[in-house]
Amino acid sequence: MSFEGQTSEQWLASARSLRQKGQNKKSIEAYQKALKADPSSVVAMNEMGLVHVHVGEQNEAIRAFEKAISLAPNDAEGYANKAEAYLTVGSFDDALKTAEEGLKHAPTNATLWARKARALESLLRIQDAVDCYNEALKYNSADPGIWKALALCLDAQEKWTEVARAYRIAANLHKKRGELQDAESCFKFAQMAEDSSESMA
Repeated sequence: MSFEGQTSEQWLASARSLRQKGQNKKSIEAYQKALKADPSSVVAMNEMGLVHVHVGEQNEAIRAFEKAISLAPNDAEGYANKAEAYLTVGSFDDALKTAEEGLKHAPTNATLWARKARALESLLRIQDAVDCYNEALKYNSADPGIWKALALCLDAQEKWTEVARAYRIAANLHKKRGELQDAESCFKFAQMAEDSSESMA
């Protein structure tokens, strides 16, 4: 199917190009045209929703993600994106519910576990958040972002040795990726945690 002489894939390519250039409104219009050419495009729905999040149109984003979920109820991405949209506006209970709903369909998805952890952390349920970050790491231990998020929760619990370990792992992952500035700041945080641990001893 096509719309205005272009296929859904062609509109998607245009939308991505506009998004990279920071032309968010035009990018959304191109995603809408991609969806007119192929209303069942879960990819277009999710990507359009992320642009809405980026420009602060959370309600439109949530609607887009809900459509993506209805089109592909077993796909983790729609739930993860919808939870992220709720997190950005401080609707932590809704974010938690959305992540839990997604985990029923995709129980081994690290991103959903991390979203659930962030919602719990925001609700000040720190130990539950730690447990969820550890679940996320079972399924993706190569993401330094999850290790750093875990470190922050452990920091709140003043578990300095564990904080240092999480930051050191994150630092080494950043180093492997060539992200030297991020690696350096993680090493610094690890050192600070080790210093705190020693001063407590």
